[in-house]
Amino acid sequence: MGAVADGLAGTLAELTTEQRGEFFRSEASWRKAHDIVKDRADLDVSDVYHALRNLELPPAERLRRGLTRVRVRPHPR
Repeated sequence: MGAVADGLAGTLAELTTEQRGEFFRSEASWRKAHDIVKDRADLDVSDVYHALRNLELPPAERLRRGLTRVRVRPHPR
């Protein structure tokens, strides 16, 4: 293995099983996001990544997170 692969293997060895699983899920989502945007210059890979990760959440959690980001306007229209 190369230096980068050796470093990654050492880092992964220090993680818990749960953390390693999250690492591999995250990497898979990044690969999928890159595949989606490769022919779409109008899309941002990080936006697609975050959308894919949010789809892994239960609907109630997605709704809760969306509602916590709502800004209250001082003067409603």
